[in-house]
Amino acid sequence: MGSRERSAPLAPRAWFAPRVGKRGVSAYLERAAQRQIERDNLDELIADFDEANGPADPEAVAAKRAKLTGGTSSGSGAAA
Repeated sequence: MGSRERSAPLAPRAWFAPRVGKRGVSAYLERAAQRQIERDNLDELIADFDEANGPADPEAVAAKRAKLTGGTSSGSGAAA
């Protein structure tokens, strides 16, 4: 494959290189990948829970979120 041909587009270094410097790009990308893997694992865990127990009650989720964050119990419709 030539230098201009890629199977998937890469994020421009200009987005993150100023934050991490030239030598920090690899570590930055590794941390980003690890965060995504953690999110994917959490999504799988939630899906398994929902399959076994049914989906969570949105009102109960909003009330618990409000208790944890000190907000109101009227949810914004965000997924739990």
